[in-house]
Amino acid sequence: MAAASAATPEPIVYGQYTVPHFSEMVNFSVGQPASTMLPLDKIRQAAAKKFAETDVTFLQYGVVSGYEVFRKSLAAFLAKHYKRDVDPERLFATNGVTGGLTLLCSLFTTAGDSVVVEAPSYFLALNIFKELGLKVKEVGIDEEGMDVDALEALCKAGEAPRVVYTVPTFHNPTGYTMSPARREKLVALAEEYGFVVFADEVYQLLGFADTPEPPPSLCTYDKSEKGCVVSLGSFSKILAPALRMGWYEAHPALLARVAESGQLDSSGGINPVISGIVQVALDDGLQEEHLKAVKAELGARAKKLSSELEKQLPEGCSFAPIGGGYFVWIKLPEGVEGAPLLAHAAHSHKVRFLPGTKFGGPQLSGRIRLSISFYPPEGIEVGVARLAEAIRTFVANGCKPVAGDEALKAVAGTR
Repeated sequence: MAAASAATPEPIVYGQYTVPHFSEMVNFSVGQPASTMLPLDKIRQAAAKKFAETDVTFLQYGVVSGYEVFRKSLAAFLAKHYKRDVDPERLFATNGVTGGLTLLCSLFTTAGDSVVVEAPSYFLALNIFKELGLKVKEVGIDEEGMDVDALEALCKAGEAPRVVYTVPTFHNPTGYTMSPARREKLVALAEEYGFVVFADEVYQLLGFADTPEPPPSLCTYDKSEKGCVVSLGSFSKILAPALRMGWYEAHPALLARVAESGQLDSSGGINPVISGIVQVALDDGLQEEHLKAVKAELGARAKKLSSELEKQLPEGCSFAPIGGGYFVWIKLPEGVEGAPLLAHAAHSHKVRFLPGTKFGGPQLSGRIRLSISFYPPEGIEVGVARLAEAIRTFVANGCKPVAGDEALKAVAGTR
């Protein structure tokens, strides 16, 4: 019995991924909610209430734009948090941001079209664009968001894209939030040059206490006649990712184009059963209660991570404040590259992260991304200590692989 109690905790098979206990490996690349943030009891309660109702219409092929009662409940929830009117007719149910983005690309682009993204950008979105045969072009990003002047220069040079993809609020991976002035200019450019903006706003509702409210959703800046911005929201980070439930908010003319999709014409609206369950969670305050708890937990983890990074990172490292969302973007000391550092850190110090080049070109080699979402404060403290020591030993070895590092295949994380 004594031997069993002292045994190393078993790795957690967490969805698609196996995540060891932090005593064995701290994997800061995991951009998913911790198991303590998955509200099984609330989902069970909402499902039981919904299935006790006599309305069987949510078991039928769904209305193309989404279960109507769900969209009304979602509009009321968003109106409360966004502090503005939200019209249910400007909402459209999606299969999460990933499914929603893929559907938009299939409708608004063809192979060979160009899409402009921030560099860095969410790497799994980049994979979607490449799979669809789109040409990805990069513009920079700083603390005020996408470099819209660089985008304007592309447009004036005759290289206007078909689509611009942006994560405007608590950006993945940098954590930056686009300023109101840049939002206005981005939408003005979209109207002038005829491209469509897909705004991935999965972190819009995840601002922390003591952080100013982020600017309004990008779609609210769209005053054009036919629409040029689609804001994509999701329950993945505010309720549970396995629900695969999200929404578009956009001008009705843009949503009418989505409604003409052959996929939706055949299948009906997205996830009417899950929509019904989420509708109850919205109406009964379960979503509100959970969101409050998630923001408090993420905020506490962000404070812990910031504190440990400030105390432990070696000279030459820097990072931006964490105001919301899931991530922190770290600048490494001069001459240190994230990819070889990852091999060393994982092999010799039992800590992982995502190197900057995962999110774009070689200009990002001196950056790394950490996620705040998965580990408790004690795991964060252990992980930062290991990361700091990994950087020191890597630099001491002339930024070259330490014996054994090259034998390790540095696997990427998620989200």
